[in-house]
Amino acid sequence: MFTRILKKLGFTKEEISWILYDVGNSAQVLTTCTVIFPLLIAKITPGDSSVYVGWANAIYGLVLAVLSPILGTLADYKGKKMKLFRFFLIIGIVGGFLLCIPTIDYMTMIVIFCIAMIGYNGSIIFYDAFIVDVCDDDRVDKVSAAGYAWGYIGSVIPFIIFIIPFALVTLFGDAQGNLVLPYGTLSYRTACGLTMGMAVLWWLIYSRPMLKNVKQKRYHEEVDHVVKESFSRLWHTFRNIKQNKNIFLFCISYFFYIDCVNTVIKMAVSLATEMGISDIMSLLVVIVINVIAFPGAILFGRLVDRFGSKKMIFAGICGYLGVVIFGSMIPLYREFIWVVAVLVGLFQGGIQSVSRSYFAKLIPDKADSNEFFGFFSVFSKFSAILGPIAVAILIQLTHETRFGILGLIPMMLIGAFILLFVKDPKCERVNGKEYTK
Repeated sequence: MFTRILKKLGFTKEEISWILYDVGNSAQVLTTCTVIFPLLIAKITPGDSSVYVGWANAIYGLVLAVLSPILGTLADYKGKKMKLFRFFLIIGIVGGFLLCIPTIDYMTMIVIFCIAMIGYNGSIIFYDAFIVDVCDDDRVDKVSAAGYAWGYIGSVIPFIIFIIPFALVTLFGDAQGNLVLPYGTLSYRTACGLTMGMAVLWWLIYSRPMLKNVKQKRYHEEVDHVVKESFSRLWHTFRNIKQNKNIFLFCISYFFYIDCVNTVIKMAVSLATEMGISDIMSLLVVIVINVIAFPGAILFGRLVDRFGSKKMIFAGICGYLGVVIFGSMIPLYREFIWVVAVLVGLFQGGIQSVSRSYFAKLIPDKADSNEFFGFFSVFSKFSAILGPIAVAILIQLTHETRFGILGLIPMMLIGAFILLFVKDPKCERVNGKEYTK
């Protein structure tokens, strides 16, 4: 279904295969990472579950932040990018299936979750870098936006089906979450496992076009001592980033503003649960967000041509300031959860897709795309550490979930301020004209 629609929209075979990976992994992120895992942890852990989720996200984020630049440099050699992509994809999928086991305790589940997320996010490093292999700069905004947009709509459709076992035990189960059926009892843990398992299977199926059709076209020829040469080139790339102040400034800006986005994505359901939002209401909110996010990401991609990438990133930052402010008032005004849902839907995919495509345009030599995206991932992953830690610590200190959310505002403002000094790349076009600031 998705392939036929994307063909009619004019995307090439390689671009479609790249976009379909977002369709696959987004269902896993939505079902497991955003909804079921936080709700399950809240059910089986003692104390404040958002603290456990926050520290889990921080731990795997730290591991990825350390590995990202090294992996990125290795992947720039001929034939290495797809091998590394496949390796981390397998780790993510195996870890995802292990999370479905209903008998493991909460600490083991958190460890497996960290491993699975290292696999998932590791694959995303190479997936993002593959964008320079599937399209040129003049199509990168459109393709990047399409990845996020179809990822949202392609995740919410299966999510509605996958969530049925969980919804059944939540709506019709007893106080322990067990539902008596004609041929046995469906427990809360088993229902969660079935839901997460179907999402992992969907991810696996929609990974196949990427593995089959996307090839590494921009690369460095392989050398005798790959690891040694990789570290040498890693240091060279770091020096180049320091010399290229424009890329360095954007990475610093991105580090701060994407912190809020990543934290909201990873902790939204956990935080909402702590603020008194029911499981079913959380599910409805997630569905609304993803339905709105589909046109939101497409609209962002089109508005870039008119206003430029940087202005649209500023728009996304303003949108997320609204998310944080209205989110902090949910304990006082429950109806604000819908305001937050609309704002997240409108701005989440847009700010992510424009940031990715804007960075791709800033890279001076596309053969070094993995190196630069490796560093790009470092700034992303470290932001995913600070945000959850800040939220977790503030909640522990104040015993108020809403105060933890407000701790994200300074990072958004710092990111916006630094972005003011980033110059647009020569290939950036505004209103059809090449623009250089």
